[in-house]
Amino acid sequence: MNCYFRDDYVNNITERLNLYTQLNNFKTEAELEKFEIELIDRFGELPVPVEDLLNSVRLKWVASKLGLEKVIMKKGKLVGYFINDQQSGFYQSTPFTKLLQYVQKNPNLGKMKEKQTGKGLRLLLTFEHIKTVKQALKALEPILA
Repeated sequence: MNCYFRDDYVNNITERLNLYTQLNNFKTEAELEKFEIELIDRFGELPVPVEDLLNSVRLKWVASKLGLEKVIMKKGKLVGYFINDQQSGFYQSTPFTKLLQYVQKNPNLGKMKEKQTGKGLRLLLTFEHIKTVKQALKALEPILA
């Protein structure tokens, strides 16, 4: 998965670094949409790696709302790592309960399991057949609905 500003899209390295900095500071969908419009106005239609970059920011926001500390996409899978602290109040929260219910109702879409990691036992959320950032967003967004 390639999420970046291509050299032939934004050819000035200082400008690219500035865009990454701006992107990192956004907190809302409205800010991101405004940024996307500005990119199109300044540089033309978004190449796929730039679309993926913007969607990766959205994915980070959705994952955070779901209590995922880290999200990895590899080998056609999306793996989300839940908060490491098993005593966290998050595990008693409404969002976590909602997520559990979603996984129980849709066992063919996502699975939850525990895995021993270097940081101890971790709860993971896994989705198969996820090859793009857009597919990852489509898999996670319904849980928030």
